[in-house]
Amino acid sequence: MIEREFEGPRDLAAMLGVLSRGGGDPTYRRGTDGDLWLVGLGPTGPVTMRLRPGRAAVSGQFWGDGALWAAEHLPELLGGDDDASGFVPVHPLIDQQWRRYRHTVRVPRALMTWQIAVAAVLEQRVTGVEARGAWRALVSEHGVRAPGPIPDHMRVPPGPAEVLRVPSWDWRRYGVDRQRIATIRELARSSHLLTRAESLEPAEGRELLTGIPGVGPWTAAEISARAFGDADSVSVGDYHLARNVTFALTARVDGTDEDMLELLAPYAGHRHRAVRMIELAGVAPPRRGPRMRLPGPGRVN
Repeated sequence: MIEREFEGPRDLAAMLGVLSRGGGDPTYRRGTDGDLWLVGLGPTGPVTMRLRPGRAAVSGQFWGDGALWAAEHLPELLGGDDDASGFVPVHPLIDQQWRRYRHTVRVPRALMTWQIAVAAVLEQRVTGVEARGAWRALVSEHGVRAPGPIPDHMRVPPGPAEVLRVPSWDWRRYGVDRQRIATIRELARSSHLLTRAESLEPAEGRELLTGIPGVGPWTAAEISARAFGDADSVSVGDYHLARNVTFALTARVDGTDEDMLELLAPYAGHRHRAVRMIELAGVAPPRRGPRMRLPGPGRVN
């Protein structure tokens, strides 16, 4: 086990909740004592992280072959390199949220790009419930037990080689269509590009990712916001996001991507930060009917 401390207050749930793929995610767990458990694949191997928030610091414990790498990157995971100095709220809701979170929430640079990318592809064109179920099944059945004294049922996601060996009938059981299977296999064969993208500026990393067949601007933005610490990433083409942002800032329920981008224009360089403040406020237009499967490509790739 390796231990390391990060100086500075952090709201772990608000910051790192973007890494969770729903209840029962085998790679993410919130403890009853406020601890946060993360499991992932680093460049040196599997790692389990236990993060404990304190009033002035976060302490971390790390197990597995990737423990040293994860400990060294703890400041990045907790947004230590995220510069929010140019973020100036111009909408009352965002200003209110920023007053609450300005000292405790930053954009995390989680790296672990492979597993973040796979989870993002699983979210293409389907509801969150379907995507989370597919992720949970993939990791539970094809991952391995996480290192360390973990909570029950935590697993390390399968790596690129293991994913390429997942049979088609398993993907069908998980409800994953041919196009998403093909994209995930392309990611596995192009995993070196994911590593390269981590070393670039976020905007350049997003552009590199869109060169992988099946990875469009929406998927690249989802990856970049979580893996690269991209404070300006906007998931254009999302089934809900434009309506949620527009409603939160104008009370209109018919927001489009164009409306969203216009509203976020004053936050250039920090658009994802602005969106995250809105998400943490939990503001969304009222639902007009029961949830259903998305009609066609609800989230572009």
